[in-house]
Amino acid sequence: MFEEGNRCTKETVPHSAVFLLCAAVIGLILAACGGGEKEAHPTPDSGVSQAVSFQTADGVTIRGHLFGDGDKLVILAHMRPSDQTSWYGFADELAKAGYSALTFDFRGYGESEGSKELSKIDRDVEAAIETMRDKGYGSIYLVGASMGGTASLIVAARQEVAGVVAISAPADFEGLDAEAVVGQVSERKLFIASKGDSSATTSLERLFERAPEPKEEKVFEGSDHGTNLLEGKDAAEVKAAIMAFLSGQ
Repeated sequence: MFEEGNRCTKETVPHSAVFLLCAAVIGLILAACGGGEKEAHPTPDSGVSQAVSFQTADGVTIRGHLFGDGDKLVILAHMRPSDQTSWYGFADELAKAGYSALTFDFRGYGESEGSKELSKIDRDVEAAIETMRDKGYGSIYLVGASMGGTASLIVAARQEVAGVVAISAPADFEGLDAEAVVGQVSERKLFIASKGDSSATTSLERLFERAPEPKEEKVFEGSDHGTNLLEGKDAAEVKAAIMAFLSGQ
């Protein structure tokens, strides 16, 4: 029935049977590979975090996960094309260091609803702040990677936060213009990029020049972008810089 490396052959099996057997084999292969179905969205251990959801001003339901139970909250905004899962490892580290950390998916990403209207993702960050403030968090930091950093800077210009960290943040992105408003961010600011990520370092320079004090900048070796900096060879230094900023050092 099967010859020469399990190929279906017309000589030994009727055409209809060949078709059915080949279809069955293909079905098994697809099943082993996931069948082309959407892969289940990974979630952190339920013992480590709790699921949260909230609505934006324009009615989009945003979903995320809250790690830790510290008084200080760090809201982590992801980059493109990643989603909130890119922050899970660092969120867990923040929780172990005594902070609360909120990860969430921007609209159209991961667990959240809506379409990927990137020009409106600042509304998602703002809704996260307002929701968590209603839950009793008074000291809220924003940490954003790439487009998440751009959105975080824009929101920090109109919302009271404890500080903002922008990692590889574009000065402007899909209609979001952080360069135009960064001068209004009076809170502490930390700008991070890597030397080999030329567009990110150029944006860092533009944003840093326009930003008022207090402000810091950290440029690391390599060319990692956004949350990839938390996993590359300079990961320990990058995390230490963020932790020091959060602690006020």
